[in-house]
Amino acid sequence: MSENPSENAAQRADLERLRLVYGNFTFMLSAAVVGAAMLVALLYEVASRTMLFAWLALIVSLSVLRHLESRTFERNPLARSAREWRRRLDAATLVSGIVWGIGALLFLPLGDVAHRMLTVLVFAGVIAGAMTSYGALWRCYMIFMTPLALSMEWRLLTDPLALHYALAFVNVVYVAMVAHSAYKTDQTIGKVLDITAENAQLTRALQYQATHDPLVDLVNHREFNVRLREVAGRKHEPCALVFIDLDRFKEINDRGGHAAGDEALRRVSEILKMHARASDTAARIGGDEFALLLPGCPGERAERVAREALAAIEEFVLHWEGGHYFRVGASMGVAWAEPGAADAAALLRVADAACYAAKNAGRGRIEVRPATARHEPSRFALEVLDPLN
Repeated sequence: MSENPSENAAQRADLERLRLVYGNFTFMLSAAVVGAAMLVALLYEVASRTMLFAWLALIVSLSVLRHLESRTFERNPLARSAREWRRRLDAATLVSGIVWGIGALLFLPLGDVAHRMLTVLVFAGVIAGAMTSYGALWRCYMIFMTPLALSMEWRLLTDPLALHYALAFVNVVYVAMVAHSAYKTDQTIGKVLDITAENAQLTRALQYQATHDPLVDLVNHREFNVRLREVAGRKHEPCALVFIDLDRFKEINDRGGHAAGDEALRRVSEILKMHARASDTAARIGGDEFALLLPGCPGERAERVAREALAAIEEFVLHWEGGHYFRVGASMGVAWAEPGAADAAALLRVADAACYAAKNAGRGRIEVRPATARHEPSRFALEVLDPLN
């Protein structure tokens, strides 16, 4: 998929249209086979039976193949791009339209007036039925309908009967009306899909704003609690929590102003993102305090991640207006738990207590402790632990 948002939206809309079309395939193909069988029964006494059954076998075989294609799409619509699915659908639809067009060329002149009238009605019903099935894709409907309608017109106009001329005129009017109806249906579905896509995009944006810190684009405090509970509830894997408290941050605010402080927070956030896996959660807990939630991570690896992140933060230098530059340090506390032993409240308490101990021990340090250890309530006992209960 393209990284262009508008292109992604267009492909999602195409996939939704394809779902609507493929969702009707079972009914549409069954109706096609029934219509073909009715036509064969109607002409059984006035046409070559070999020709009739060969044509019916072709319709049935094509319907089965198209049904299998629709099931493939339903099982995994992302196996191919929307454009590739459309190409395959267009090709199969064109073949189907040609087969029905061959039927019109072969069968319209057969039998008496009643046979011909009924034959025209069967093909007209196929045209109308295709409109209801291809309504979400007007172009696809036209691909199917054009060879069938042209075959009907050719056969009626080349047979010099007044009735056929009248039927040819009625057929043109009928096909034009059905094609216009299919076009309007396509446009209506397009508008509905556009509105649905806009609503989905707005919902995603609101959800993102509700779960992320607007300054540093990390998970916020509330969403962090939700994810911590979820990770701690997994009984089959270890987990770890890293608390990060920036050192010398007040100095940046005092000397460079809040704009410099905000920029430092953003840059530190980028460093934490770089050291987090896709399954990890980097969060801003508040002020100059951050956290890394590491599911499936034993204590040794959590300590390694913390040391690498600390080294990157220590190397970071913020160059600011007026020739000022600032270094940002950090103190970190790591709490880890074995599989089945994790507890959200304990992880919070131990990680924060370990971070506090690292800061008191001289800053720029890391303290690692198992989450089963007992400590006094941390600074987050009221603001973090209570929402977890």
